[in-house]
Amino acid sequence: MVVDEELVCYTIALLMADVKWTRSGEATPDTHQFVTMSRRVKLFSDVSSAEQPACFQAEHITLEEQKTSMPYKSTMELWWIIYQNVGTDPNALGAVENNLILRGVRRALAPKPDDPGFHDKRNTLGGLVHHCFIGGRIFKDPGDIDAQGMIALPIKVLVP
Repeated sequence: MVVDEELVCYTIALLMADVKWTRSGEATPDTHQFVTMSRRVKLFSDVSSAEQPACFQAEHITLEEQKTSMPYKSTMELWWIIYQNVGTDPNALGAVENNLILRGVRRALAPKPDDPGFHDKRNTLGGLVHHCFIGGRIFKDPGDIDAQGMIALPIKVLVP
């Protein structure tokens, strides 16, 4: 099977729109989601307050492995880089916002009941890959010092 990396990256980027979270304690608990979503990464200094929360997808690494007489095994590594600036509100905590966003990300990347890998607890992106999941260390900066919060979240994709 030939890996269609573009289709895989495109499909994962579409999942950004599925990330939703609510803040407890709000007078009217609204559902929040990313204002800006892109596959072109920007520095947080280039993302205005009005454009946040924002999610950018970085696509830098694909690991190819092969053993004699066996098919190639590909592991794609992507990053979602998320910015939020709730720290500008003296009544909000960036650490709480980061945790709420992460809960929304986990839900968006979780296997769906109509996914072929659902019963094995795998997100196959509708049968496109073997498994897509959060894999590795998640960096979280709540923005306590400068009000600019950030999450760097690794996504791994196992391609048959």
